[in-house]
Amino acid sequence: MDTLPNELLTQIASHLDSSPPSINKFAHEPSSYLTCSDETPLKNLSQTSWHWRKIVLPILFRYSRISLDKDPQWVPIDARILDNMQSQLTKLSNHELSVYQRMRSKFKSSSTFAYDETFDDLLINLCRIEEGDEFLKGVPHILWFPHLPSKAFSEFSAFVREYALKHHIRSIVIHTDKEYELRHVNTADAHLAKAVADIWSQIFLCLDPKRVVVAAPPATLAGLLDVQMLSSDVWAFDMKMHYIELVQHELGRVEHITRMCRPWDSALIHRRPWKHLGYNEGSSITAYSTYEYHLKQSPKMLLLTLIKLAKQVEKCCNIHSFSFIGVFPFSTNVSMVVRALQKIPTLEKVQFQIAPGPENNLLSTPKRMGRAQPPDLWLEWNSSYRIIATFLGTFDFQDGSLFISKDCAEPKVKEEVEEYMGLLQTRGFEWKHVGEGTWEKDRTLDREMATSLVADPQI
Repeated sequence: MDTLPNELLTQIASHLDSSPPSINKFAHEPSSYLTCSDETPLKNLSQTSWHWRKIVLPILFRYSRISLDKDPQWVPIDARILDNMQSQLTKLSNHELSVYQRMRSKFKSSSTFAYDETFDDLLINLCRIEEGDEFLKGVPHILWFPHLPSKAFSEFSAFVREYALKHHIRSIVIHTDKEYELRHVNTADAHLAKAVADIWSQIFLCLDPKRVVVAAPPATLAGLLDVQMLSSDVWAFDMKMHYIELVQHELGRVEHITRMCRPWDSALIHRRPWKHLGYNEGSSITAYSTYEYHLKQSPKMLLLTLIKLAKQVEKCCNIHSFSFIGVFPFSTNVSMVVRALQKIPTLEKVQFQIAPGPENNLLSTPKRMGRAQPPDLWLEWNSSYRIIATFLGTFDFQDGSLFISKDCAEPKVKEEVEEYMGLLQTRGFEWKHVGEGTWEKDRTLDREMATSLVADPQI
């Protein structure tokens, strides 16, 4: 086989390339295993010889994963820590000494209150640990901000440059299972914004992926998206992780209206002119077991991201495709998402999945169901589809636009979805059934229906 030309070997290797788990499992309930796969034929082939390694390399890293560093690196400096530092001044590093001097002057003007724990959130200064900071490394409470693993990412960046892989890497998954817990600290916002901006700057300097997926716990994802959660009920939903997927337009397909067609700032949503946004918020079933569940509010990162697109982005750079995945989300949540979508005039494809998929056995798992009652779940599902149907009937979709319901994978649910789509047709809004769970907008049929309504005085 070594006598074959490289072009033919590349063609042979391409037959081992398959859809990555980050695509195949995106609709599954979010977990830390999004990028895990039991089958790795390309990786195995790359290990057979250096020749095959060279051939396979551009394909092998087409879908890459970057895990954020799990080590906490920030210390909240308060008056009590400052006292401990004062007793060890001769042992402090230069960085620790500068921190001590700066904080001493800050607390001097508020010494009466500095030791009152109720003032900690206002007075503490968050300080990042640097090399040689032995004192700060020994502080009991070290905090975590999202950040790239400096050494590992530097090595990865060097690897990408050495083998010219920048334009071969089509997709990246940014992953962490660490929960960001400093939302209550007033001084944390600026540090978080800077840390997140640094993450995206480094990634897009090294790579130019057409697809970016972020998999993280809700509080962490909010920080990575530069939005708030706007919910005090996160505990009720017990959502371990959310996914967001952003896909770019094809190269050269975007004709910008002006140079100010979007902010182009540090937020991920403004880093590129994305054409597709997909979101998987997982299951809301746990919340149905709580008292007055219908009053609970799920995290609002998707809503706020869509509002950013609606308010800050011109048509040339806005999304054309949107998908939402959740397991029995509250209809109030779906309603807010749909209202935000109403403000994005460029939509051409909308996809929803709000019932458990074939891979999900939540309804038959008593531990997951808890005290949730199936009738309540389906009541919210039906309310959600009424909202979706109203959106499909009132939004100004162009000919050829698509609506896809992934809920049609289950026969009984499929009948319900088709009934809602049938009601749209009887009201003069024609969505033509073109495939399994797929409908296409045909405005000419809308006009024919409107004409018949005018012509028939009995209607």
